[in-house]
Amino acid sequence: MARLPDRRRLTLLLGVFAGVALAAYLVIRTLAHPTMIDMVVYRAEGSAVLHGQDLYSPAVGVNTAGGNQLPATYPPFAAMLFAAISWIPVGVLKVLVTAANIVLLATVVHLAAKLIGGWLDRPTFAERWALIAAVTGLALWFEPVWTTLRYGQINLALCALILFDLTRPPTSKWPRGLGIGLATGIKLTPGVFILWFLLAGRRRETIVSAASALGTMAVGFAVLPHASVKFWLHEMWDTSKVGKTYITDNQSLSGMIARVTHIDDPKALWAVAAVIVLAVGLWAAVRNSRRGDDTLGALACAVTGLLISPISWSHHWVWAVPVAMLLAVRAPKLAVAWSAVFLSFLIWAVPHKTVGPSPDLNPLQMLLSSLYPLAGLAFLLWAWRESTRAQPVSAS
Repeated sequence: MARLPDRRRLTLLLGVFAGVALAAYLVIRTLAHPTMIDMVVYRAEGSAVLHGQDLYSPAVGVNTAGGNQLPATYPPFAAMLFAAISWIPVGVLKVLVTAANIVLLATVVHLAAKLIGGWLDRPTFAERWALIAAVTGLALWFEPVWTTLRYGQINLALCALILFDLTRPPTSKWPRGLGIGLATGIKLTPGVFILWFLLAGRRRETIVSAASALGTMAVGFAVLPHASVKFWLHEMWDTSKVGKTYITDNQSLSGMIARVTHIDDPKALWAVAAVIVLAVGLWAAVRNSRRGDDTLGALACAVTGLLISPISWSHHWVWAVPVAMLLAVRAPKLAVAWSAVFLSFLIWAVPHKTVGPSPDLNPLQMLLSSLYPLAGLAFLLWAWRESTRAQPVSAS
């Protein structure tokens, strides 16, 4: 009982920190006047669905201030979901999407804590939620989270959907795999989790996730047959519409290789590297899962997907938050280094506005331009080492 006042004081401090972090974010965000350009693209896609336009025509895209065209790049199923926001004025939608993303960030933190387990099992209700609020306040300043909110992206929604899926008990009415299948139908890259389920021998999750992903395709073909044929036969394979591989914003293996080699689109080199990293990453994920460490298995799978994707914009790395939380309870020194990478915004110190791979990047700029994939590779090596342990490390 003598320690109770100190715990109450800590709870209060955590709550104050969360409030200050949120207030500071909102002030700086207001001063920055973000365009939330990706949200505008989603809105345009939804409008195209409702008005019977060609979803993947240039007319549906949005032009940025720099003159770049941002076309529709998601499957038709995603555009059908975006139709729900197409009638909302952009100004109102900015407020709603920002608020929703902040709530989703708190949800990601809560679900990640639930997946990790242990460290939130003992505190009282107030202490637990003060800690979640404080972690959420800190996570607002992770560059991937900041950029997700700046652009009005859906990364946090997909991350929350996948984590919700992974934290369902076996007796839940929500079958494991359903959320991952739906997420795959929206943005393809979560499909790496289906492969993880398959290799880990989890038949039920594999069947449910694959069936739900195929179900989103079927819905797309039923409602938007022309757009579905166009996407699955052509648009899905044209990565040039997503963006330039070599620019610093692309924090995947392909982006890192392009910047190092000065090859605009290093398909052959990327394919070799991607196969190696996919094999190593999924091997670590499966090994950890089979020894009872689904948390590390899932996060190794998520990082593997980010690394091997042809395009992983910096805001796709919102998975850095759950990884930081896991490392905080298992390898605190690594957690500090990992968080420093994603809190630093150092990738923005490298020239972004280039018309081609810049030969002028010095060694330091080259290093800074690929901080996320390097951190991801380091995390997979740590996950591989952990997979060699007889038992998973319990959270303290």
